Formats: sequence, structure tokens, C-alpha cells
Amino acid sequence: MDVIALNIFADVPIVTKCWTIGCITVLILTSLNLIDPAKLIYSYDLVFKKGQYHRILLSVFNYGTLTWATIGNILISANHLSFLESSYNERRRFIWLITVLLTLIITMTRYFLPMSSLGMILHENLLNFHFKKHAEEMNGGGIAGFIIAAPLLPYLMYFNMYFSQGLSLLEISINFLPAHLIYYLDDIVGKLYDVDLMKPPYDMWLSFQNWRLKDNTNNELSIDNNEQVN
Repeated sequence: MDVIALNIFADVPIVTKCWTIGCITVLILTSLNLIDPAKLIYSYDLVFKKGQYHRILLSVFNYGTLTWATIGNILISANHLSFLESSYNERRRFIWLITVLLTLIITMTRYFLPMSSLGMILHENLLNFHFKKHAEEMNGGGIAGFIIAAPLLPYLMYFNMYFSQGLSLLEISINFLPAHLIYYLDDIVGKLYDVDLMKPPYDMWLSFQNWRLKDNTNNELSIDNNEQVN
């Protein structure tokens, strides 16, 4: 059984693997009281006004207390994340997507305290981004005999959160608004104007270096042509 588990885990992409290991590690350390559960709670004021930056990292890997339900949630989330990561040809582009999403999420938490951990909210946004980007490839789900398009399924949950849990629209929007903004910039604006707005910093640097090299080459050719004319 252990060998099967190791073989399955070996096929998991590196980013998803690191995230899964981080979640399980935080789960175990918290259950052994080696990490104070209070330190897992994320607050914008505690992080940026009191300098408790470790709360960001712990909140990203926080999925609750050690229960079978929590372990199941981690495995399901890892499966979603693995599928999404595998759809990217360049790993650094996937990492950049996560970085930008997390930055937008943290920015939104300046105005209210999130109801879930940063990790759970990030996962929701990654799912929404995936639903938007691959909507045509995904099958819908059945609810009460009705077939619902896959991209609409999360919004049924948000609809329930608004009416049954009394959450504000701003509190609910943190689960999907960053993903929609990134999708708009990456897919809609990018295709419309033929520009890559979600290019990772390393790729931006390479593009800049190539532009400089091309510009210098053109200048040298121009100088050589002028000398030949003279």
C-alpha cells in the first residue's frame, strides 16, 4: 500500500507536491502542538502592521485540524492543483499565476478579515480560473435533475453562502474576483491586443535582453552601412 501511495505521489507535479507536503506538515505539527493553532490565523493588520509575516506562509498551508475530512480536502485540492499545473507547459508561468493571485487576495484582505485560510481562498481562485479557461472542455454537474455548466457550479455555493451564512458580497468575491481579473488580463486582453500581460518576470527579462541584443545588432548594421556609403 505504501509503495502504491509513493508511486502515485511520484507522478504529482513539483509545485503541487510541495504544497501537499506543506499542508500535511502544518497539519501534523499543529496536532502535536508544535505550532500554536492561533499562529495559523491570518490577519492583514497582524502581518503588515505587527510584522508577523509567518502567518502568510502558515495560512497558505492551513486546511484545518487533523481529521479525515481535512485529509480528504487536501487530497481533493491536490488533485485539482495537479491537473491545473499539468496544463501549463512552463512551470514558472504557473508559479507566477499563483503569486499574482495570492497578491490580489492579500490586497483584498486589507478591507475585511477572510473567513477561510489563504490556502483555501487561493484554491478557490485557481479552480475558478481553470473553469473559466477550460469551460468548453469540462462537463457540467447534475443538481436536482438539472444539468449545470461546470463554470456555474462554484457560484451556486457562493449564492448559498450569501443567503445562508450572511456573508457580504465583498467577503464572497475574494473567492473568485482575483481569478476573473487574471483571466480577463491573460485571456481576453492578451488575445485582443496580442500582448502577454501575465508573462513571468524571468520571461520579461529574457524579452528585454533579446530586444537589447536585436537593437544593438541593428545599430551596428546601420553604422556599417553608413561607413560603406561614405
